[in-house]
Amino acid sequence: MISAGNPYVLPSVLVGAVVYLGLSFLTDVSVLVRVAILVAIAGIVPVVVNRVASAVRGEEAVDPEVDPAVDTEE
Repeated sequence: MISAGNPYVLPSVLVGAVVYLGLSFLTDVSVLVRVAILVAIAGIVPVVVNRVASAVRGEEAVDPEVDPAVDTEE
């Protein structure tokens, strides 16, 4: 899900970086908390947004590495 085909990765990473830097300058939050927030924003949010957007558009979320034309029951 985190791939070039997901249009929400780059904006999410940029927002995550800005939030991380903002937390670094404005608060005394520990590094562990800042990294956890960065991972959540840059790693989890684009996957969730992509799935929600796909569901709203009526598309089926398909893993590009799995070929649906291949029948594994043969």
